[in-house]
Amino acid sequence: MKKFIIFISLIVFVFPVTSYSQDKVAQAGIKMLDVGAGARACGMGEAYTVVGQDADALFYNPSCIGEIDDNFDLSVGMTQWFADINYGYVSAVFNAGVWGNFGVSALVPDYGEIYGTEINDTAELDFVNTGLIDVNSYCVGIAYAREFTDKFTVGAQIKYVMQQLGASSDPEDPALMRDNVVSTMSYDFGLLFYPGFKSFAFGMSVRNFSPRVKYEMIGFELPLTFALGIGLDLIDFLGEYPDYSFNIGVDMVHPRDWQELYHVGGELAYKDMIFLRAGYKFRYAQEGLNAGIGFSFGGVRIDYSYSEFELFDMINRVSVGFAF
Repeated sequence: MKKFIIFISLIVFVFPVTSYSQDKVAQAGIKMLDVGAGARACGMGEAYTVVGQDADALFYNPSCIGEIDDNFDLSVGMTQWFADINYGYVSAVFNAGVWGNFGVSALVPDYGEIYGTEINDTAELDFVNTGLIDVNSYCVGIAYAREFTDKFTVGAQIKYVMQQLGASSDPEDPALMRDNVVSTMSYDFGLLFYPGFKSFAFGMSVRNFSPRVKYEMIGFELPLTFALGIGLDLIDFLGEYPDYSFNIGVDMVHPRDWQELYHVGGELAYKDMIFLRAGYKFRYAQEGLNAGIGFSFGGVRIDYSYSEFELFDMINRVSVGFAF
């Protein structure tokens, strides 16, 4: 057991320092998939690869939904993003007993009013405003997870992703219109393992694995992300306190288009009714501190979180969940 814990610790804490030190910016598109979903997860700094055992886990590690014992778990939420952009999401999990757990998810941004422009050498600023354009995108997914033993769970999710940047005229033939739409299938995979040392768990996930897509002549891939995480309930190591739990999560995240990142977060719970959360995201250009609060009564969850950005406004998230 000690050897296993040392091995996992080396993966999570040493691997990022010894690999991929070069810059990898601007190597992925449809970046809405990188925006954190779920007020609980974001209140913990998105250290959610292991501790996320609710419907929101569909956005982090699909294997974790295999841990849900309720017959049905639903989560609906919104993220208030920059530039008057809002992200809405919904996730739901159905427990099919011995057949495993099934889930569905959807992420839909609201970009507000966006005005198009067109190059015009005779204009004062070398471009003209072409009016409002229709910009939209969405991601919908279907997932499945199953506990093979009380220590090992695996899960997967298949997603359909679409993005439309608004119609535009062809520069070489203004009479022709281009839709500027891309769509593709994307895949998530995950596993969760309990080695048997109290509540300690290890998890990993691969998110947004997809083929290459392109607008006209410019090709790109989705924001492929590989995450390793550990989690535990710290109260297990402090004695008998049945009214309290203190879940800790530590994730190492390896994105396609940025350096290796760390997510560290915790959630202190009292009688599974009141939750205080905090987390920090290391090695980000802007984001760092995250915090949140939650309440749960009679199967209804209400969660709020905020994230601080160095040069931008504070990000607010609200989620409502139901379980029965």
